[in-house]
Parts: sequence; structure tokens; C-alpha cells
Amino acid sequence: MNPDTEKSGFIQVLKKYRMSDVSPIDDRQETSMKDNLQVISINRKAFRSADKVAKKGIALFLLLTALFSFVSSLNAAEEEVEEIRVIREGPPPLEDPQYLDLGTFVVNMPGDKYFLKSSIQLAFENSAAKEWLLTRLPIAKDLIITHLNSITVEQFDDTKRRAVIKNDLQIRLNSLFPNKAVWEDSVPIRRILFLEFYRQ
Repeated sequence: MNPDTEKSGFIQVLKKYRMSDVSPIDDRQETSMKDNLQVISINRKAFRSADKVAKKGIALFLLLTALFSFVSSLNAAEEEVEEIRVIREGPPPLEDPQYLDLGTFVVNMPGDKYFLKSSIQLAFENSAAKEWLLTRLPIAKDLIITHLNSITVEQFDDTKRRAVIKNDLQIRLNSLFPNKAVWEDSVPIRRILFLEFYRQ
């Protein structure tokens, strides 16, 4: 059948049912319908490609989120490891320290230009050793004064030497204790603490 005869037949049907106000489809309308169909098919293709891009974007977002959380957990684990690696400076803490305050000592330094002022406390772990030294306190103070009196200005000014001064004083004071004591501790004085230590 010829398309023109189909159109005319369609128009006759419209006239028969009194639908004459409906205009017949002309060529221009047919081309616009074809254009619309092409636009619709292009839009479908664009929608499909946009849908693919959106899915890829979501997948990329989820992948980046997982990667970020993984890296964050690694950083947290490294921070925990770094906290464990903290090295404590100095001797380990005493379990139950007992302190004996010996007071303040002021002595002449060699050369008679300066005075050395020092306030000292001793740290014990055994109360029996502390009581034993309390009964012999004048001997301990004499030993401390003699030791402090031998410190030169150069030794005092060298801050690295202060640990040596403390160690020497601790060894001398521990030498006062008997070899076989009731408390079974070979080093009864655990620490020497300087509360003041300066020259005038």
C-alpha cells in the first residue's frame, strides 16, 4: 500500500466520525517525530553512560573510603607501637620508697671564693636500713660534708658531672652499712635526691 492512500483513508475515517478538526499528519510532523525518537534514543544512551559513570563513581568512593580507613588503622597501630617504645630515663621507680631528709648543707668550695649549698634526701626501700642510718646520722652528715667540700667549681659547673657526684655520694653512704645486715639488701640507699644544689 502506498502511504499517501493510507493517509487519505485515515482522513476519511476521521471525517466519517466527525473528527474533522483533527489535522492530518503532514511530513513535517513525521520528521519531528523521527527527530524526537532520535533525541530519546540519544538521551537513553546518555542516561546509560551517566548511569555507568555514577556506578563507577560510587565504586571509586567506596574504594577510597576503605583505603582511607585502612591507612587510618595502620597509623593508629603505629601510634600504639610508638607509645610502647617510650624509654624511661633514669632508674626504675621504687616500689615503696621511704625518704630521709638530711637537711641543708653549706660548704666552702676549694679556693674559698664560693659556697656550695645543697639540700639532700635519701631514698630507701627498707625501713630497717633507714632506722639504722638514723642512729648514725652524725657520721653520715660528716661524710656528706667532706664529699661536698671536695667538689671544685669546674666539677660543679659541668652538669654531666652531677650524676657522678650523686653516684659517688651514694657509694660512700652505702659503705657505712654492715656487710651482713638484717634487711638483706646490699644497696640500702637507693637514691640520692638533691632538692637544692647551687653555688653562691
